[in-house]
Amino acid sequence: MIKKHNYPLKKRKVLLIVLLISLPYGLLASPPWGFFAHKKINKLAIYALPPEMIQFYKRHRTELENMAVLPDQRRYILDKEAARHYIDLDQYVISRIIFSDWEQIKRQFPEDSIQKHGIVPWHIPIVYKNLKQAFMKKDTISIIKLSAELGHYIGDAHVPLHTTSNYDGQKTGQSGLHSFWESRIPEILDTALEDWIGPAEYLSNIQKSVWEWVIDSNQEVAILIQKEKELNRQIPDNKKFTFEQKGTQLQKIPSLFYSKKYHQSLGNQIEKRFNAAIKHVSDVWYSAWVDGGQPIFQ
Repeated sequence: MIKKHNYPLKKRKVLLIVLLISLPYGLLASPPWGFFAHKKINKLAIYALPPEMIQFYKRHRTELENMAVLPDQRRYILDKEAARHYIDLDQYVISRIIFSDWEQIKRQFPEDSIQKHGIVPWHIPIVYKNLKQAFMKKDTISIIKLSAELGHYIGDAHVPLHTTSNYDGQKTGQSGLHSFWESRIPEILDTALEDWIGPAEYLSNIQKSVWEWVIDSNQEVAILIQKEKELNRQIPDNKKFTFEQKGTQLQKIPSLFYSKKYHQSLGNQIEKRFNAAIKHVSDVWYSAWVDGGQPIFQ
């Protein structure tokens, strides 16, 4: 008989997180925006904040970057986590759900159905309320954690492929499109993604704003699918892929040549969605601070 280790649940969860963090990147499911991009979004959002906030956030920049990937890591130990990163808009009549909040949508559909098709536009306002309450209490630990995780979910809402059931191009014969668009190309662009996006602005209706971001993302789905299909027909296979060492694995990935061609064909689509994500993360942090009483941090 195999002896079972009866670790307490909390210890097992911690152990699993440690194991997942230590795995080579290629062994994990493709994370939304990629770990690299999620960290960069949170970092750059800091610099759009007003003077009353920026020093506090800059002091905690490392935590904001590192915690930006916690929601992805949590998907492996929390069943409901995955649904918080996307919404399959093509599975709904959009006019029936747009601008709805969590309580309203639950009155229209069974919750298991809602969870199946993703809840990102409903989850962001819930986390926002928690951040506002953390500001009211001046709970700095919760402020940083919730800010980091809000940055993650807002980043996901700006990814076109997170608004469709064809999330990886699997329905159009383009499997792998997910990580190609939101991980491979942003990593290549790197510092080219560091544009100044203007100062944070107050958002009076977070739920309405999130829906606008999700709809804007969804409008970009058709073109990113079309352009990759066209390019795939034009470029010979021996120029489409290369091999790169990821941890202990040698992985087949889109070549630098093919990646740049695809990026050019999209006309700065990726930069625009990335910069919009930065702007809106900063806007949401600022709005929660204002609604939370504008506490001053030493």
